[in-house]
Amino acid sequence: MYIILYFFRLSRIFCFIIPSLVMFLVIPYAYVHMDSFPINRMLQPKENNEAQIFKNTLARMQNILRASKQARGRSREKSCDTEIALLRNRSVKEFGTSPVGLSVNYTAIGGTNWNFNTSIRCSNITSSNFPQRKKNRHQNLPKCDAEYVKLDNLERMNDSYPLFGSRDNCIRKKINTFCKTDLVVPNIVHFIWFGNLKFDFIYFVAMYGAFKHQNPCVIFVYYDILPSGEYWTLLLDVVPNIILVSVTPPSEISGRKIIYVQHKSDILRLLILKEYGGIYLDTDQLLLRSVDRFRNKDCTMGWAPDLSIGSALILAKKQSSFIRRWIESYASYNPKLWGGNSVLMAAKLAIQYPTLINVENHYCLFYPDPVNYYNHNYKWSHSYSLHIFKQGKMEQMKAMNFKSIRKLNSTLGAVFRYILFGNKELCL
Repeated sequence: MYIILYFFRLSRIFCFIIPSLVMFLVIPYAYVHMDSFPINRMLQPKENNEAQIFKNTLARMQNILRASKQARGRSREKSCDTEIALLRNRSVKEFGTSPVGLSVNYTAIGGTNWNFNTSIRCSNITSSNFPQRKKNRHQNLPKCDAEYVKLDNLERMNDSYPLFGSRDNCIRKKINTFCKTDLVVPNIVHFIWFGNLKFDFIYFVAMYGAFKHQNPCVIFVYYDILPSGEYWTLLLDVVPNIILVSVTPPSEISGRKIIYVQHKSDILRLLILKEYGGIYLDTDQLLLRSVDRFRNKDCTMGWAPDLSIGSALILAKKQSSFIRRWIESYASYNPKLWGGNSVLMAAKLAIQYPTLINVENHYCLFYPDPVNYYNHNYKWSHSYSLHIFKQGKMEQMKAMNFKSIRKLNSTLGAVFRYILFGNKELCL
């Protein structure tokens, strides 16, 4: 009898504990992955067709890439061509003509030999003999009065640069007067430089690459502490249309203190694009070709490897509706969430308002996985731009220079040679 009562009580305990454990484990998972639960989809309001197509396409893209990677163990895709082929292995109707279709008709760059074992005789370029570097180089810089703006030659070797505020009328006049365009996005490039960092070789290559491949009307560099050093001096000597803009980084938004300097940059880039429009680039974003084909769209961004939207490259027209909604989202800013209002919010808004933004659907166009950069070569023949993802690699980055990249047999070595020398092959 006592044995029967013992098992009866034990069963009651297990009947209470096991469901509790299940609820404890499942509810948090369901909250994080709520979109995958059918009941949640039933309770949610019905979305418009474009947004639903967008979400479904992204889910299929992720599943295709995940299955491909699992089939080869832990290996990663090392070719943009292969990644495109994987995603194109769907119906033409689904990927070719839908509002979220995948475009692959990009002109290949980098030549036809992608074996990465060919050496050629490269230009012997150094900081001191850079082809465009000249003594007494003249810089065309704007001077403004209350009525108009004009360009004056400034001899950089003897004069200092004029400084402008972040919302200076002179900047607006400069753009309106000298950067007129028939496209909705003006051909101007914006960089942000916050903090007392050393201006290393990689930043020179990034800014010079934007000048070389985009040929912008003007390049604005917004800074709180002016960069300095060998490569900064070289940049000013070889890029004639840089305008320096002194700014105070935002310290709070929506009544909340901004903790991370990266969040300050996230906010400022949106305010800049709203005010002037143009092309925003991170200082570790390497532009490999012109992005003019996207300048007739109100706003363009690209998917990152984790299916957030990368914010290191943004094209937007002045007063872009998507940028304005993005700025408005900071009303719910959480300073402790790393990407909550930046890359994750951009993805959320893109799904919510698909007609306000052109999202290039596959990350190989802008953001291949960072594992492809340092230990092997990635075929970037159809890429527009690469984000370096330098976290944890800064010592390796600091060691790079005109000499070391000549025989650096990796994606970064090939890309740096392509931007500086005009070819990706190893140097003799």
